[in-house]
Parts: sequence; structure tokens; C-alpha cells
Amino acid sequence: MERLGPQDASFLYLETPNVHQHVGGVAVLDPSTSPRGTLVYDDLVRVISSRLHLAPRFRQKVLFPPLPVSRPVWVDDPDFDLSFHLRRAALPSPGSRRELIDYVQRVISRPLDRTKPLWEAYLVEGLEDGLVAVVTKVHHAMVDGLAAIDLASALFDFSPEPQILTPPRWKPERTPDSLELLADALFDEIAHPIQGLAELAQRTLATPSRVARQAGELVGGLLQILGGGMIAPSSPFNRMVGPNRRFAMADAPVQTFKDVKNALGGTVNDVVLATVAGALYRLLRHRKEPTRGRVLRAMVPVSVRADDQKSTLGNRVSSIFVDLPVGPMGAKRRLAMIRETTKHLKESGYAVGAEFLMNIGSWAPPTIHAMAARLAARTRVMNLVVSNVPGPQVPMYIAGARLLAQYPVMPIAEAMGLSIAVTSLAGTMAFGITADWDTLPDIDVLAQALEDSLAELRKAAGK
Repeated sequence: MERLGPQDASFLYLETPNVHQHVGGVAVLDPSTSPRGTLVYDDLVRVISSRLHLAPRFRQKVLFPPLPVSRPVWVDDPDFDLSFHLRRAALPSPGSRRELIDYVQRVISRPLDRTKPLWEAYLVEGLEDGLVAVVTKVHHAMVDGLAAIDLASALFDFSPEPQILTPPRWKPERTPDSLELLADALFDEIAHPIQGLAELAQRTLATPSRVARQAGELVGGLLQILGGGMIAPSSPFNRMVGPNRRFAMADAPVQTFKDVKNALGGTVNDVVLATVAGALYRLLRHRKEPTRGRVLRAMVPVSVRADDQKSTLGNRVSSIFVDLPVGPMGAKRRLAMIRETTKHLKESGYAVGAEFLMNIGSWAPPTIHAMAARLAARTRVMNLVVSNVPGPQVPMYIAGARLLAQYPVMPIAEAMGLSIAVTSLAGTMAFGITADWDTLPDIDVLAQALEDSLAELRKAAGK
């Protein structure tokens, strides 16, 4: 048994019939590069089944203790059946982006089956121009953004020739009974705080200057959070959501974002945030909403993975909250404002303080942890999520089919109906917009606005 971390467990506690906590992606592939010039279901089964041992979590399911005295645990699923998780579908003619999006919307509107390992993948055939897609759904309790990239790196090859591994024989561990689950949970609740204090004391004695510096960053970050105002501005995205989702896609070369960054300053992530801010301005203007002097607060996940955690699944993230200027202004000024904001947040230790608050469940009983997570989800602390996950910028293949773009899927919150994520893989920056069905009926306007906003930044950069 392995107990879920506090962040991982939070995504289970937050799940309701209307709020599904899975992440995922839409990988668009060109099968003409494969040895046979096609990608069929059996090819995908052969590749994935040969690599499941690289991610053991994908053959494990969640078990909750019989009493809510500790967080749930991961255990092997003795009835694991790859054919349940790996499925196939075909689009109606003409198989354009519109038909693909319609299919993705239906898939991501359904929750995952909690009695089985928390993931699904679909081979989608019938795309125009001979392309295919692989649509994935993985519970957020299993992976964060960087863990998903690590997983993709394990499943994809860096050459067109498929690498079929010889996996070791898998024998599932025995499933613990209710009494064992309860006994282990009670022991963990007693031992975990003691172990945490012992580790803190050991680190302090070994590297006192480093611990003092980290403590200073933590205090500074908490003061920044508490002093900055917890309630976000009002927005059209903060409303109770339903179970159905809309999805949209946009993309551009990674080099475009680097060119803007090099010409106007900041980071690639600053350019992403400026692109989103400009797009939100266009959406609000399309809706005839006031924009002058207006800001919308974006929660921006930040990885806090240590070097020795980069190949592990689970969640190792913190967040910063960035007020995006969505008023009428030039693209260069918008980027400059965002650049100054993110620079200040990084220097203030904001992410360190946010990580402490996100991991408070390490010390709280599960019932209190779950209540706190749900209360936070219902409070207007943000207007939307903007997530940027970088990946390898080299050609990638699965079963010989070349990856053209990977459009990410993100969950939304109970009272926040918009998430925008971008994944940079194989030279393409691919945006995935996930929204509540009723909150964003004009999602296509936002997708086009992302492209228009980036074009304005390019013009300001002289590119």
C-alpha cells in the first residue's frame, strides 16, 4: 500500500457529480511516418502493454479506509484489464477539428470509474488528411502536469521505429482487507506527524542556514498571500458549474513565443499569460462587458518537484495568483505589466507560502482536509486557471506515428468554469480550453482570440 499525498487526496475530495477531477490530452498524430503507414488499435495496445511497468500506478486503484481516519491508499488491481482502459472510436465525416472537438467534449464530460485504475485512452480514427488522435483521461490524483509529460515521454519514442519492450511478469500484490486498511490508517495518523517533525529536526541540524532561508521564504510568501486579498474580482466565469464540458484548441510554433520573449523581455510563461490576457480582453469586448481598468485573477500552477522527484507520479505543485490586465491597451504594455507582476511574486516567496497552504492536509484529519478543500473550491479566490507545461522539443512518435500537437485537458472548479492550459511538445505550443458548457457557450470566440492576441504580440515584437 502507498498512501496518497495531501494534494493527491484533495482531488478525490473535490470530485462531485458536476466536477470531475481528471486531466488529459488530445494528441494529434500523423501515422504516415509509421513502418506500415497506419496506426491501428493493435499497434497501440502492443506499445502501451510493453511499457505499463514503467508507470505501476496505472495498474493500481484507490481504496478508502473503512473509517475516515486517514487518506486513501493505492493498491494493485488484481482484475486489471487493459482493454477496459484502452478503447477505440471513429469520427463521422469529414473528420475535421469540429468533429474531433465534439467527441472530446463527450469523453471529458464523463467521470472516471473509481472501482478501477483511474485512467482511459481512446484511439480516434477517421480524422481528415489521414490523421489519428489519442485522447487520454487521467485522474488528477495520479498526475500533475510535469508527471503527465514524464509519462508521455515514457510512452512516446524519439524515432519512427517503435520500441517494443519486454516487460517483467506482473503479479499484483494482495488487496488488504478492511481491518488491515483501518489499522494502517490509524498507525499512519500517529506516526506521520512524528516522522515529519523528526525529518524537520534532521534537516535543521544538517543545513541550518538553508532551513532558515526556506523559513524566511515561507513567512514572506504567507504574508504576501494574506495581505494581497483572498477574493478575486467578479467575473462571468465564476458560477456554479454543471457536469458537461466544452473544449477548444489553438496552437502556434514554440519559436513564436521565444521570439516575443527575446524581443520584449520576460519569460515564455509571461508571453503565455499576456496572450491569454489579450484573448480575455477580446472575449469580454465581444460580450460587450466593461474592460477599462479591469483585471482577472489567474491561478498559475508552479512545479515544486525536486530533481529526485522528476520521474515520479502524483502532484508536486504550488501556485501563484496573477492579476491579468484585460483592459484596452497595447500588447507590449500588457506583457510589461505581467512581467513585473510575476517577477515580484517570484521574489516574494509567494509559491512557497501557497505550497504550505496546499499541503496543510498533511497535518489535518481527512474529514477536515476534505471540508477545507471543498470550501476553498467554492470561494472566489480565482477567476480562471492558466497552466503552462513545457516538454521535449524534439520529434516524438507513438507506434511510429509522429506527434503533431498535444492539446491539454484541465479540470474546472465547482464555482469556476474556465481552465486554459498549454503544452509545448515537439515544437508546437498547443492550447486546450476546458470550460463548463453553460459558462462559455462562445468558447470558439476565445480560441480565435488567443490566436489574434498572439499575432498582436508578434507585431509588437517586430516578428
